[in-house]
Amino acid sequence: MNKNVVLTGGTSGIGKELADIFLKNGDKVFVLARNVEVESETLLSCDVCSENQVKNSIQKIGEKHNQIDVVINCAGYGIAGALELTPLDDAKKQFDTNFFGTFLVNKYAIPYMKSGGIIINISSACALFALPFRGLYCASKSAVNLYSESLGMELSPSGIKVVAICPGDTKTNFVKNRIKVFETNQRYGESIQKSLMKVDGNQEKRMSPEFVAKKIFNISQKKSPKPMYIIGRKYKFLYFLSRILPKRVMLYFTKKMFGKSKNKK
Repeated sequence: MNKNVVLTGGTSGIGKELADIFLKNGDKVFVLARNVEVESETLLSCDVCSENQVKNSIQKIGEKHNQIDVVINCAGYGIAGALELTPLDDAKKQFDTNFFGTFLVNKYAIPYMKSGGIIINISSACALFALPFRGLYCASKSAVNLYSESLGMELSPSGIKVVAICPGDTKTNFVKNRIKVFETNQRYGESIQKSLMKVDGNQEKRMSPEFVAKKIFNISQKKSPKPMYIIGRKYKFLYFLSRILPKRVMLYFTKKMFGKSKNKK
């Protein structure tokens, strides 16, 4: 049976690929996106940070089609920089988009969902372990993971499944659109910029959005999905290490892999 799919962040990257896959599958896809020039029945202008916009968009879909079968929260972005030097407004915006945006979409979609429905919250491999100079992004996605587990327990009696999916590095415009706070001081020197350049420079080694989207689609079709999935072998291995190594050792390894020491004079 064809499904009604609500998808945020569906105009680029993984979200766009997902929208195309669901459409090819014969499903009806309703994309909620912030930058929409011309609205239509299936493309709605909606900033997930705005409760009114989210509420109105979901109600339009729910009242006209009576039921929402799949919700995929793909909208998000990242902030990078030293936590000490990140402006509060930027920190709040990080959580407003990645966490509270997910919370709001689900809050207003759930009343239109029935047994057999599924909510997929796109988290990140960065939710699985701390990284230097990406602390706010890691924290916002970690919050998505725990929120997803709690929501899954609450909705279990209703037959609605909740899944958090943690993709690793993917070839999208995410890195380009990331807010980079390069402000520094004597404490950090050039370590902030060098660390971010080190990570952002590995574009060719990233997974394709098509590959990640196919994985997510396949998960959405499972009758009994797991509460969490990791996409990307490297990140599955790092997650495994994080479960068996002492915390101090894991933090040392991730600092070496993703960080950069301050230049010594």
